[in-house]
Amino acid sequence: MPKSAEEHVMKPYLRKLMREHRALNKLIDTTKTFGAQSQVRDMKRIRLRLKDKIAALQRHYYGRTRTA
Repeated sequence: MPKSAEEHVMKPYLRKLMREHRALNKLIDTTKTFGAQSQVRDMKRIRLRLKDKIAALQRHYYGRTRTA
């Protein structure tokens, strides 16, 4: 089954978002140890926006969400 042009572009974008989400998780974990609470809070907000965007794209393309 051939991919649509949109899906051809969106799948790599989705993988990029998932990599960013994982990297942010690691950064949050390391920043917590230094006690930078305001930075951690800001990173968590960004992480949540990424997770929401990932879930929306997965619902659109796959009809369900996958874990990020």
